[in-house]
Amino acid sequence: MNIAVLLGAVGFDSQKRTINGILDNALPEGTNVYIFTCDGWNYESRFKYENGEYNIYQLPDFTQYDGVIISPDTIHDPNIIEELNDKIKKAGVPCVSLMVKWEGAVCIYLENRTGIQAIVEHLVQKHHAETIYYISGPCGNQDAEQRLAAYKEAMDAQHLQWNEKMIAGGDYTYKSGIRAVKAFLEADMPMPDAIIAANDEMAIGAILALQEAGYRVPEDLLVTGYDNSSIAKLNHPRLTTVRRGEYAAAEMAYKLLKQVIRGEEAPKENTIFGKPIFSQSCGCEKKHSYTHAELQEMYVKKSVMVDDNLEMLKSCAAEFTGLETFDDFMECAKRYIEQLGPEYFYLCMCGNIKDYYEELERMAEGKERGRDETVYMEDIWVPLAYEKGVFNSYDGFSKNKLLPPSCKKGNNGDFYLVMPLHHQEYCFGYCVVGNYRPALENRFFRHFILSIDNALETVRRQDTMNAMLGRLSRMWLLDELTGVNNRAGYNKFAPKILDEARRRKISAAVIFADMDSLKKVNDLYGHEEGDVYIKAMANIMESCRRHGELLVRYGGDEFVVVVNGYSEEEIRDYISRIQSAIRQYNIRYTRSYKLDASIGYHIEQDAEKISLEKLVELADQNMYQVKREKKAKAQHE
Repeated sequence: MNIAVLLGAVGFDSQKRTINGILDNALPEGTNVYIFTCDGWNYESRFKYENGEYNIYQLPDFTQYDGVIISPDTIHDPNIIEELNDKIKKAGVPCVSLMVKWEGAVCIYLENRTGIQAIVEHLVQKHHAETIYYISGPCGNQDAEQRLAAYKEAMDAQHLQWNEKMIAGGDYTYKSGIRAVKAFLEADMPMPDAIIAANDEMAIGAILALQEAGYRVPEDLLVTGYDNSSIAKLNHPRLTTVRRGEYAAAEMAYKLLKQVIRGEEAPKENTIFGKPIFSQSCGCEKKHSYTHAELQEMYVKKSVMVDDNLEMLKSCAAEFTGLETFDDFMECAKRYIEQLGPEYFYLCMCGNIKDYYEELERMAEGKERGRDETVYMEDIWVPLAYEKGVFNSYDGFSKNKLLPPSCKKGNNGDFYLVMPLHHQEYCFGYCVVGNYRPALENRFFRHFILSIDNALETVRRQDTMNAMLGRLSRMWLLDELTGVNNRAGYNKFAPKILDEARRRKISAAVIFADMDSLKKVNDLYGHEEGDVYIKAMANIMESCRRHGELLVRYGGDEFVVVVNGYSEEEIRDYISRIQSAIRQYNIRYTRSYKLDASIGYHIEQDAEKISLEKLVELADQNMYQVKREKKAKAQHE
């Protein structure tokens, strides 16, 4: 069985508990879990970076999965939620929604009111608090709004006064907790007996700000949080909080999803109630649950892990910044992926390498890219795969398959984290990492993926610049009318052909073609028709090239071919091909004039004995001999 899980900001404790609740139940049963996640969780505004992150939710083809579990309140974009809702319904697959009610889906609510109300009642009844301030979560977030409403109701139930000045807005981060307390301290208001924060991170931010201002928690002021995160347990004082029940809700979500997949009935609405945990920050528990030695050990282990991760991020960021080519990036990325050691890793890129370089050429020419750069292309390729210690690559496949059908990933009881690869809104593709718990346990892995994003952008910009420089170089070396080499191209490349002939001790030769009657065409039909005449000759000369010979528009109506390694017979055969192509052109295109050219050559078997200038001069002389003979023959006829 394959299930898709969609949620945002996987590095947060609440999301980790959700994912672990699903994995701990699904993997032992052989279910494969595909987790689509990103870091786009900005509440107040959307930037191009968030748009690039949220693009990951456009990727899954829900017909490829037996069921879906989604946590809409962690995605935060109502438009994306609506689109996902439509796609899941159209796919006709069972769905379990956490917190948000969807038509046709089983819903599991994580109830928010009970925990907040219990906290307020506890502060009032047990600790005699009368003035209680509140730090709320993001405006528009369902959990935050329910917790705020619960605070107001509980204050009313306890017959305590409250007003909007006693409520500060936050965004679930430490910094917003610090800002809220500073705002309270600067306001013309009495100090509260207690502060309730809508999550643990803001509560700890509040404690830090209070301590900086000279207040002690809980001696001078009581502080509580919500979510029972890992930081709440380790903080001193240990935080009074609410165990929300994400793990239990995720367990229930997986079990109910199985029921619906099997065609069994499942209750449409289910509720998990929060449970308050009273601890040191409200003055209840005098003793920490960990011994001093245990706290020291945890601190040292975490410090070592953080230092290792930071060192790796610093190292890869430094290397990635200096990359110049896509091949350089591949070799560098391999080293770090091997160092991380996931069981599976797939770098899934839009299109293919040919598409990539064609896009660069279009950009160099100032044209449109040729695709919508903000979305995933239908075709995906994997230039880098890491499968149980072995590197591999895979050619193109359809994006709805997510991974190449021939890849060596597991078939039962595996989990895969699917994350976007992008720079701002520009979509490179996505990566899939399999059976790698560190990607779920902390935000380090997301920072590593961000380094890959930046590396891909560095290489893309470098390649774009090189493509533009290459185009400028070609514009300098190529004739604008015909597209073949001009005299600058001749001066750059012709000496190299002669030098190679000398080095290899082989022949060198020049074929010299002078168009007949160009002045007559210009005089009778105009210079535009004359340009057509010249381009036709250039195209014929180009079509007769076989082995990379140098073709040059040497003058207005003169063309030169520089070759080495040819015999006399091969040179004559080359000229015969040109003459035959001219005859075919005149048969195909009926004009009032005929395309024609006088062609001469000179070949030197010992290239050491001749200069390039002399070789061209002798070929030119031979061409004029041919032209004189043609005129004499025409007059005789």
